[in-house]
Amino acid sequence: MAREDHLRKGSDVSAYEALIAGAISGAVSRAFTAPLDTIKIRLQLQQHSFKNRKTLPTIVKNLLREEGLIALWKGNVPAEILYILYGGVQFTSYSILSKSLNNFEKVYNLKLSPATHSLIVGIGAGVASIWVTYPFDLLRTRLVANSKRNLISMTSTMSKIIKTEGFFGMFAGIRPAMLSIASTTGLMFGSYELARDFSRKYDKIPFIEGICGFIAGATAKGITFPLDTLRKRCQMYSVVHGKKYASAFHIFMNIIKKEGIFGLYKGFGVSILKTAPTSAISLFMYEYSVTLLKSFKS
Repeated sequence: MAREDHLRKGSDVSAYEALIAGAISGAVSRAFTAPLDTIKIRLQLQQHSFKNRKTLPTIVKNLLREEGLIALWKGNVPAEILYILYGGVQFTSYSILSKSLNNFEKVYNLKLSPATHSLIVGIGAGVASIWVTYPFDLLRTRLVANSKRNLISMTSTMSKIIKTEGFFGMFAGIRPAMLSIASTTGLMFGSYELARDFSRKYDKIPFIEGICGFIAGATAKGITFPLDTLRKRCQMYSVVHGKKYASAFHIFMNIIKKEGIFGLYKGFGVSILKTAPTSAISLFMYEYSVTLLKSFKS
C-alpha cells in the first residue's frame, strides 16, 4: 500500500523532518545519476549547429578515451554539496511555504486544488534553493567542462573565478537559472500531485512514489529544458569567450542565430534519462525518509 503523501496540501511535516529527509534524498539521487549529468552538460556546451553537433556516442567515446573513466565524475564534489544542500533547502522551504499558503487560504477563504497549491509552493521552494546553492551549480559546470585528463580542484576554480570575474562571477547566469529552476520545481511538484491523485486507484503498486516522481521529473524537464541550456551557456560564457559578462538575452539570441532553435535542446535525451530517475529517486527517498523519521518519533 502506498505511504502517506507528505508533499500534499495540508500535510504535517516539520522543517526539521523536511531538512533531514531532503538532504538524504539529494545525496542518494546524485549518487545514482552523476555520469549522466556530466554527459548532459558536455552536450549542452557544444557550440556547433544542431546538425553538426557531436552525437552522444561520440561524446562518451571521446571523453573516455581522452580523459579516462574518472571524467564521468568530474565536478562530483561541488555537485554532491549542491544536491545535499539543494535537497535540504528545497524540501524545508516547501514544507514551510506549504503551511503558510495553507493558512493564507483559510484566512482568505480560498480553495486551491492540491496540484495548484504544490505548483505555487514548488516555485517558491525553487527560488529559495537556487539562491543558497547557485555557486556550487556554477562550480560543477566549470569542472565538468574541463576537457583535460587532469582534474582541477573546486577551491582553485573558485579562487580563479573570484579573481578574474569578481565575487558576482560566482552568480553568472543566475537570472535564467532562477526562471529555469523555479519553473522546473513548480511543475515537478504540481505534476507529482496530479500523478499521486491518479495513482490512488493503483495504491498497491510498489515504489508508486518513485513512478509518480519519474512522470513529474520528465514533464517538468520537457517543458523547461531550453532554460537549462541557457543557464549552462551563461555559466561558461567568460571561459569560452574570454569576456566577463553577457546578458542571458544576448546569449540566447546567439544560440538561435548560430545553432537554430534545436541548439537549445542539445542533451535533451540524456537530460530526460537523468532527470526523470533523479526526480523518482529524490521524491521516493524524501517520502520514505519522512515516514521513517515519523516512525522514530512515535
